[in-house]
Amino acid sequence: MQAWHEFLQTLEEKLSKTAVDKWIRPLKIIRFDACNLYLEPHDPFQIGWLEEHFLPIAKKSFVNANGHPIKLHISSGEKKSSPLEGTSNVDPIPAFQPLTFESDPILPFCTFEQFVASEKNKRPFVSFARLLGWNALTNKEEETRESCNPIYLYGPAGSGKTHLLMAAANFLRSKKKKVLYVKGETFTAHVVNAIRAGVMTEFRRAYRGIDVLIIDDVGIFGRKNATQEELFHTFNTLHVDGKQILLSAHIHPRLLEYIEDRLISRFEWGITLPLEKGDDPVVLAEVLKSRSAFYNLPLKKNLQEYLLKHFTSKTTLCRALYVLKTSKEEKSSVMELSSLEPLLKKLFEDNAKAALTPEKILDFVSTTFGIKSEDLISKSKLRESVLPRQIAMYLLREELHLPFMKIGDIFHRDHSTVMSSIKLITQGIASQDPDVTYHMNQLRTLFSKL
Repeated sequence: MQAWHEFLQTLEEKLSKTAVDKWIRPLKIIRFDACNLYLEPHDPFQIGWLEEHFLPIAKKSFVNANGHPIKLHISSGEKKSSPLEGTSNVDPIPAFQPLTFESDPILPFCTFEQFVASEKNKRPFVSFARLLGWNALTNKEEETRESCNPIYLYGPAGSGKTHLLMAAANFLRSKKKKVLYVKGETFTAHVVNAIRAGVMTEFRRAYRGIDVLIIDDVGIFGRKNATQEELFHTFNTLHVDGKQILLSAHIHPRLLEYIEDRLISRFEWGITLPLEKGDDPVVLAEVLKSRSAFYNLPLKKNLQEYLLKHFTSKTTLCRALYVLKTSKEEKSSVMELSSLEPLLKKLFEDNAKAALTPEKILDFVSTTFGIKSEDLISKSKLRESVLPRQIAMYLLREELHLPFMKIGDIFHRDHSTVMSSIKLITQGIASQDPDVTYHMNQLRTLFSKL
């Protein structure tokens, strides 16, 4: 298809040849006509990149010889194809299967009693629970509560947002409230599937005929116009009816990228509560005690010490405890380290492979910016390399706590240059510089999937 190949050449000037070769040229052309082009990606991650970086340009610039727009479609490998926007988490709808709009699974151990708050998170945790009718200081229900709508939680992955939202769902359901809890990807999938199936009335009935709506991670709605439109009207309907809305994201509403201003203003109508990642030894020890008691796991002292030594975040520690719960040893009266160590060692190694490393951070940054990893550590002073390099330095310090000298060794620069770069990104985040906040948001989303 000549128009497609010519369009790719023009894209090289806007996105760089590296980005086009890596993300767009590998797309397989399924079929095409004068006004439609059907493409197939090689993985879901490619779709996400296309939605962020490619689709906005294609909508404006991809035309046929007569100057008419060519509409792009993406195929999941099934018989059906769908428009590119919002399809990364959408499966084709079999004609025989009725479409339903149900909650995502809610884990039973996600309760207010099971939440272990670090010192920095105690105040937002207590406030969040109290607004819903639970006193976290006494672990008792409160007869009266202050009305606040919506409640917006924000913080990095591992800070406890999902646990608190699920805890709220479990608690409110125990009060006979009709609660709909969905992850951001699920809400988008529901919107897209409803549009494709022509059942928007059923979608709106499911989302607006409830007492409480909980959406985990609204930050992924950037550039998804149909999703934002439905969320806007759903939000208005529920808010007018006095129905509770709970939301979460990695960042403050004002830092969300490509989310309509009218939605951001509504996110701030109620209260925004910040959460921080707290994985200090005191918190981990309390998590171990609380979760093992919930699972009824009799852990010997040496096994507890092994767990706290090798699983140094709440996420990995809880995962290890769940593995122990589901292992055959769980049936024994006391769990022995000697018999469980091989299982835990493999889990530890798997966690290590998934953990952030300097190499992974460089790869994530270069992928997000559409440049080569070598460009990050080169001497180039071009803008397309300088900003990614500064962000990479910031992340190595922020995420891995590497010394300035070590970061300087990676980039072949002195520690004063590193300190200056990190300071610039810190200031960019504080001042809400659009270039900095947009790319940081994208990278935080990628990190959260590890």
